[in-house]
Amino acid sequence: MSDLRIRIDDSLEAMSASARELWLREEPALQFDQTLGWSELLSRHARERDERIHVVSASRATGECVGILPLKAGAPEGLWGLRTVRSLANYYCSLYAPIIDSHSDRSAILRALLGAVTQLEPDALDLNPLAEGPGAAAAIAAVLDDLGWRIKPYFRFGNWYLEVGGRSYAEYFAALPSQLRNTVTRKEKKLRQQPGVSIAIAQAPAEVDTALAGYQRIYEASWKNPEPHPHFVPALVRHLAERGWLRMGLVTVGADPVAAQIWVCKDNVVSIFKLAYDERFAKLSAGSVLTTHLMRHVVDVDRVAEVDYLTGDDAYKRDWMSHRRERVGVRALRASGWRAQAEFISHSIADGLKPVLHALNSMRKKLATRRYPPTTPNT
Repeated sequence: MSDLRIRIDDSLEAMSASARELWLREEPALQFDQTLGWSELLSRHARERDERIHVVSASRATGECVGILPLKAGAPEGLWGLRTVRSLANYYCSLYAPIIDSHSDRSAILRALLGAVTQLEPDALDLNPLAEGPGAAAAIAAVLDDLGWRIKPYFRFGNWYLEVGGRSYAEYFAALPSQLRNTVTRKEKKLRQQPGVSIAIAQAPAEVDTALAGYQRIYEASWKNPEPHPHFVPALVRHLAERGWLRMGLVTVGADPVAAQIWVCKDNVVSIFKLAYDERFAKLSAGSVLTTHLMRHVVDVDRVAEVDYLTGDDAYKRDWMSHRRERVGVRALRASGWRAQAEFISHSIADGLKPVLHALNSMRKKLATRRYPPTTPNT
């Protein structure tokens, strides 16, 4: 596919009609936070002040788009004023990938897209979070390495998920650790005894306002920091409801919303996106009870094949899920340009000093132990 034509647009709105068609056509294979709708919400409601969007696309001579690489760039950073181009993603995102026509030569398209990044004149390229494996992060790293970039893969976060395997909710629940089963059963009984308790799942656009009002009250009363982009989550919830993907659980006790969770059910996979509870009601464990309620719905009603906890290795996730995988990043420095060279040398020096500093620290601890041996009680 050496005849691919490259186009770079400075906004999602400026993309060609063919690029939009490709993104929408490939949507069934994408996670919810890789879709065009998600990226449009991110661009509209969750951009930093100095961020600029760049959409690299590759098309055949006929004009048919076969690949898209959504990117962003910010202000120069660090000691050297490094100009870094990044994946169009942020802390809300749990998975990123180029959008490539599933019926075309993926490797040739990926090479064309990554090769075009130099037209943006960056010193560095940072793509994350990526799936591990030969078809994702490894393929990107291999192409960038072949194009002459200096590659450094790195760990981003653990990702816990459940393979439902055709089970019913009852079968799934029976396989959970006994302590979790007993705790949830006991806490749900206690919660149901509270006056005016209700557990609801919002899915339709008409149900969004009530669910969002409850979620925002809970979020403000929770341990979580304020949202840096307060308009993003409400806009996302409305978008998910319009697409039929929303599963938003809300527990209320009397007039008080006490726990809320935002789940996304798309193409046989449900993703657990947001959790919040009011700490004043922590003893009721309403969050855990709500998790079982939502899990029962997505397993028995939606009949999903996979439940994904998205980001993080929180200890509680391994009790609910069955498998773990890792999301990674690929950082690449150009082989030319003084900024990239300075960054490469400084990182190389820092990496080389790590084992030396570790050895010196170990030696210091040993000397301290010899000088001040542990005391033993008198007998």
